[in-house]
Parts: sequence; C-alpha cells; structure tokens
Amino acid sequence: MSDTPSRAEVQRVPFALLRLCLIALLLLTIAIAYHAAPQNGFHFDDAVNVVRHGPMHVAELDIASLKRAVTQAVLPQRVLPNLSLAVDWWRGNGSPAPFQLTNILIHAATALAVLGLLLAAFRRAGMPERSAWITAATATTLWATHPIQVQAVTYIVQRMASMAALFMLVALIAYLHARNAPRHRPWYAVTALAGVAACLSKETAYILPALILLTEYTLCRKPGERITSRLDCLVLALPVAAGLYAVADLAILHGPLSDYVMPGYAHRDFTPTERLLTQPRVIFFHLGQILLPLPDRFSIEHAFPNSTGLWQPWTTAVAIAGIGAWIVGGIWLALRSNFPVAGFLVLWVPATLAVESSIVPLEMVFEHRMYLPSVGLAGLAGLGLHRLARTRLRPAAFALAILSVLGFMAATIARVPTWRTPVTLYEHAVRVAPGAARAWTNLATAYEGEDRTTDAIAAYTKALEIDPGRTIAYLNRGSSYRKRGDLAAAEADYQRFVRLEGGDYRGPYALGSLYAATGRYDDAIRWLDLAGRLDGRSALPARELADVYFAIGRPDATVQALEQARARDAAMADAPYFALLGAAFGRLGRFDEAIRAFDRALQLDPAQDGTRLNRGYAYLRSNKPGAALADFDAVIAQSSDSARAHYGRAAALAQFGRRREALEAAQRSLILDPTDERATRLIGELGTTQQP
Repeated sequence: MSDTPSRAEVQRVPFALLRLCLIALLLLTIAIAYHAAPQNGFHFDDAVNVVRHGPMHVAELDIASLKRAVTQAVLPQRVLPNLSLAVDWWRGNGSPAPFQLTNILIHAATALAVLGLLLAAFRRAGMPERSAWITAATATTLWATHPIQVQAVTYIVQRMASMAALFMLVALIAYLHARNAPRHRPWYAVTALAGVAACLSKETAYILPALILLTEYTLCRKPGERITSRLDCLVLALPVAAGLYAVADLAILHGPLSDYVMPGYAHRDFTPTERLLTQPRVIFFHLGQILLPLPDRFSIEHAFPNSTGLWQPWTTAVAIAGIGAWIVGGIWLALRSNFPVAGFLVLWVPATLAVESSIVPLEMVFEHRMYLPSVGLAGLAGLGLHRLARTRLRPAAFALAILSVLGFMAATIARVPTWRTPVTLYEHAVRVAPGAARAWTNLATAYEGEDRTTDAIAAYTKALEIDPGRTIAYLNRGSSYRKRGDLAAAEADYQRFVRLEGGDYRGPYALGSLYAATGRYDDAIRWLDLAGRLDGRSALPARELADVYFAIGRPDATVQALEQARARDAAMADAPYFALLGAAFGRLGRFDEAIRAFDRALQLDPAQDGTRLNRGYAYLRSNKPGAALADFDAVIAQSSDSARAHYGRAAALAQFGRRREALEAAQRSLILDPTDERATRLIGELGTTQQP
C-alpha cells in the first residue's frame, strides 16, 4: 500500500481549509462590525426588565438567586433569556458591557446557524459542495453585518429575539439531518429540544411548526413527490385552518385568542384593524431599509402614519397586493416549480413575520423583527450572486458581494455608537422622526438621566406641542419642574395628568410625594392613600406614606406602611427601609425589634452612620451600654463633631459609672450643640455646674 496521499485526499485538505477560512471571515466581520458595541449602555425596556427590576440583580450565582430571577421576571415565560440576563448582571455587577458581549456572542452563534441552514438549502438546490459553502458563507455574512440587525444585537433585551431565532434555526437544521441521517431519532430529539428552547426564549417561536412544514415540503422532498397523498393535503391545510380559526376567534367568537390579544390595545394609539392594514406597508418599509441600508434610515423611532382604510393612504392596498403576490409566488415556487429552494426562501419571510406583523398589539415599527425574516432575503441574495457568478459577469458578482459586505459593515459601524447612551439614541431618533412625540418624550427622559433638566423640560414641551394628549409628558415634566425647584409648575403638571388619567396611580403618587416634601402632610396622606388604592401592586405609595407617618409622629402607622410596601415588593426592603423601620420601633419602645432592624440596615449598607447612631440609642435604652458605647465610638471615629454621638457616649459611660469620662463627653456634646438640654441635665446629674 502506497504512503502517497490520493488526489481526493489532497483536494480535501484545501477544501477543509477553505471552510475554516469562510467561518473565520464570517466571525471576523461580526467582530469588526460590532467592536464598539460593548461601550453601549442600557435602553428603553432594558430598564423595566433588568436595570430597575430587583430580582435580576443577582449577587451570588446560586440556584435560589437564578430561580428568583427567572420566576419573578417581567416576562417569566421567556426563561432562557431571563436566565442569561441574570448571569450577566452577576458577571458585571450591573455594568452593561457583559450584556453587550453576550448579545454579540449570541449573534455570532446565530450567524453560524444561518450558515448551516443556508448550506443545507443550497446543497438541495444542486450546488456543488464548494459553491454551496462559498454562497452560503457570503449570504450569511451579508445577513450578519447588515445594519438592520443592530437593534437586535445591541439592544440588550432583544436577545430574546436573537435567542429564539438561534434555537429555531438549530431545530430546522436538526430536522433536515433527521430526514436524511440513517440514525434519525437523535436528530429528532435535538429538533424537539431546540424547539422547546426557542419557545422558552420568545413567543415568535410558536411559528416553528409551520417552518418545519415549509422545510419538509420544499427541502426534504423532490419535485413531483411533494404532495403524494390526502394526508399531505390535510397537513398543508393546517396553517390555513389555524389562520381561519384566528380570524373567527378574534372577529366572531371572542374566544381565548381574543382575550389574550385585545387587552393590549388599551394602551395603543391604533386599533387592531389599523395594525393589520398598516403592517404590509411596514414590511415594505423594512425591505426598503434592507435594499438601501443608509445609517440614517434606521432608528429606534419612526414617524409612521397608520393606515385607517384600504386606500388611506393608497399605498395600503398596493402593499397588501404586494404581500399577496409574494406569498402566491412563493407557493408556486415551493410546490410546482423545479426550484423549491427559492420557494422556501421566499415563503420564509412572511412565515417568520406571521406573529409580530399580525394582530398582536406590538409596536407598529421595530427593526429587530426583521432579524429572522431577513435570513430568507439573504438566502435569495446568495442565490442571485451564485447565478450571476455562473455567467460571464463572474467578476462583477464577486465585486458586488465584497462591496456589499464592506458597505453593510461600514453602515453597521456607523450605527452602533448611536446606541451608546439614551441621549445619543434619542437625539438621533428625533432627527429621523421629528414628528414623533414619543421620541421627544424619551429624549427628555434621557436628558433628565444626565441631569440636563432644562433640556428635559424643553423636550417634554416639544412632545406636548406635537401631541397634547401625551399624558406621560405632563407627569415627567412635572418631575423635572420639581427637580428644578419650580413646585407650582410641578403641581400644575401633576394635576393635568390626574385629570387626564384618573385611573393611573402615578399622578396621585407624584402629588402625594410633592406635598410630603413641602410639609403638606394631610394632602400627602390623602393623595398617597388614593395612589395605593388605584394600584394594589405598587409598593411606592406605601413606602412614601411610611416617611410621612414618621414625620408627623405616628410610628405605628409607619410600621404598617412599611410592612405593606415590603409585602408588595420584597425589593423595597433596602437599607433605608430597615433604618426607618428601626427608628419607628424605637419610638414605640420596641427596642429589641429596633436593634434587629438596624442590624439589617447596616448589613446592607455599613456606611450608614445615622443608623449606627440610632442603634446605639436603642442599645442604651435596652440597658446594653457596652454595645451602645461601641456604636457611639464608631460614629465619632467617622464624624467627630456629632453632638448626638457624644451625648450618647456620655450616657453610656454614666451607666458604667465612669463619671469623669461621661462628664467630658457631655461637655463636648454641649460645646457642639449649646441648645441640647439633655446634655445640660446630664452634666448637672454628674455633679458639676461647670459651663462650657
């Protein structure tokens, strides 16, 4: 037997190297395109889902903490993204950089899955292996570097969309292997597991069974063998039947689907009919962004007018006809032509948009929705480049592919820093959509986050000029006025919000908080009590009431309000909470409970000298002068001019019978606060009439 490698073996080595190079280039382009993303911060729904949501703030990576993060998440059904968000919080202690890095890694993994699916599709299109790899890698790189993906990648909570896409793609790849591998059961198991993981990432994965059917009848069966029995007809009729049931449920039966969908429209500025009419135009808008991906065509906000009728605007009917033609053409390509791969890619787009571009009451326009649908468009681009490369225009095909990738990368690199801070994001948004009241409102909130209160008030005012019914702008502008010290203007804006949104607890809460800060305690109690009754879940009114009750000398009511706040939100039990609880217990003479509350406060925040001082007094009144003295000495070590600490030290020393030291401490207290009658009395009790 000769030791000389065969010609086939020699050819396999360069081909294996080619595959590695294609994968490496794909990952490299992603790394370059998103190299600045780790510097970006949190945005929009990140605050609700992560930044301001206590259960996500994992300090110890243990089962209990992760379980709490998942089960108490804002969207608990999205288990896997929530789990990853909690881990990222632990990794970076709340820094956005670990979140951004994870999002990029998810995008890279999804790109590899896109490569796998397109490679399988192109093989079934009859491409030679080398051509299939080059075409699939090119199409995937176009997909991965396109600027329309920026929102899904650098908007942290949108990993829910990218993770769902990743697992759906893995499920389809596994299904293709199961249909062709001799041992198919393990691959079917992978399909099922990946499908479950996709459903635990985002509800868009519910379309996966339809994608499996699409894969089966276009990629797994040969032309002429796609529909061979009545069972095939029945199976293909299932998506149609599901669509008809959805229409009947929503329009006639008002069944479970209607109960799930319709309440979401209570807070939207469009109706279900308007959303259905508008979405075809939105889809073509996104297609235009993909075809002409200039950075300024992308934004977190778009001033997109709703369709109020079939011909209002007239482009509504044109867009609906265009979507219909797209679907009919895709069905013909998939079932009747000799090129079903094209049908698979054409139908992929409407199939993957079926959930988010339907009647579900989501935002009208959001670019991350094209994350998975654009896979089909990338595949079609790859097929087009492959066909072009087989003609005399082969150099033009290569040049077009290279220039497109470079152009997409440049646009993405330019777009990524827009997401650096909320201010950069929304300053760009109001340039793209100057008539969008929400963009101005969010810009104002971003300005307030940077303590640019005057700019915030101007932006809120602009939002109200565009849309006088944007009530949240009144509420937020009132808070900005309050921060600036214009309390009359703050009160006026809060009152406007209450008149317009009588059932929203935030208006009464804001008024109650304002009155508490200005000493109008009766008004504060009235409004805060109303806020608590309007929203039985929010802990904020009860927590504010606790401060008010303590200020007016009602420690029993303070304790009750604190317990109510903690029952509504366990995250409210922070260091100030326990400090106030301890102070209330102290006023009630329940010193042992006060000491336990102060202990907990100091565990959470050891730097609270005021709490340590109060604990010292609780120890003193519990006849524990040794522990009291230790606390007073600790406070004096940090703040030597604390008259209360010196007085407490004097009282503790007096209990020990150390009269001379007690006298010196009492005299020091009186020097620091000559109005302290307690120190004067203690000095008299210690047997001296010496005045400082």
